[in-house]
Amino acid sequence: MAKPRITIIGLGLIGASIGLALSRQQRDFEIIGHDKSGAAADRAKKLGAVDKTEWNLINACDGAGLVILALPLGAIRETMQTLAGELAEGAVILDTASVKAPVLAWAKELLPASVAFIGTHPIVASDQAGTAAARADLFDHCSWAICPSPTTDERAVKSASDLATRLGAQPHFLDAVEHDGLTAAVEQLPALASMALLTSAVSQPVWREMRRLAGGQFESSTRLLSTDSTVFSDAMLYSPEQVLRWIDSFIDSMATWREVIAAGDNDTIQQAFADAAVARDRWLSDRSKGNWEEPVSAPVEHPGILANLFGMGRRSPKRQPTKPA
Repeated sequence: MAKPRITIIGLGLIGASIGLALSRQQRDFEIIGHDKSGAAADRAKKLGAVDKTEWNLINACDGAGLVILALPLGAIRETMQTLAGELAEGAVILDTASVKAPVLAWAKELLPASVAFIGTHPIVASDQAGTAAARADLFDHCSWAICPSPTTDERAVKSASDLATRLGAQPHFLDAVEHDGLTAAVEQLPALASMALLTSAVSQPVWREMRRLAGGQFESSTRLLSTDSTVFSDAMLYSPEQVLRWIDSFIDSMATWREVIAAGDNDTIQQAFADAAVARDRWLSDRSKGNWEEPVSAPVEHPGILANLFGMGRRSPKRQPTKPA
């Protein structure tokens, strides 16, 4: 009797890491991999992320009970179209893209009723990309967002939750539109800020001299630009309204900083940086432990300063009402 089969489509950082994490424990299923890049597929096989690779997409999914679309957002719709009539009856399909509402809409439009789809998004801490950066512990203690629609099959929800748990992650259920609004602030906005910082510097006539003085601060602040740019550009293309709201909030925050600096308010500046450092350290500590269920740490001593400087309460993005995808 043939073993149950899991197919991973896309063998970059996320896809190959899923394969490696699935293989940390004993298993009674086969992992098949597919990637348009033959080099990525070969590397994933050598790493042990997959048992075998298939260059043909449809053959890769033949008989698979679980199909994981670890693809850039822009490639998911076309892949769904190709696979729509080829998936095994009863199969569960999930994706790992950073924007969820459009993907759920595509699944509803394209996939047959004989399969179950659910949108997911692993929240990983890595500034690297590609198969070579894959590792088995990538998902340990991380949140794994799971975004079912009101009509999502319970089998898909359970499969996604079980997968996240097996990979070492913590399942986190939320509405797709809410997910997209929140990740716009912590994924797309930082990428935009990095790009704005870099372009504002390199476009200056003094960049020739400035670049020699650019050290660790500049490097760390623009590091996101060295990762796969399509991750951010696709998200902005398919969820622009969410990103625009956070751009407005960021502009307000920077305008407030300008006023404080122009006024020479040294006490406010120092206190804001100190409070921000404390808040960041607490967040990093919580993330390293996967400590999301406990109450948020006690508020900083000067909440008014942070509220003003970080844009809170000044044209902040409103939380979107939940609605079916």
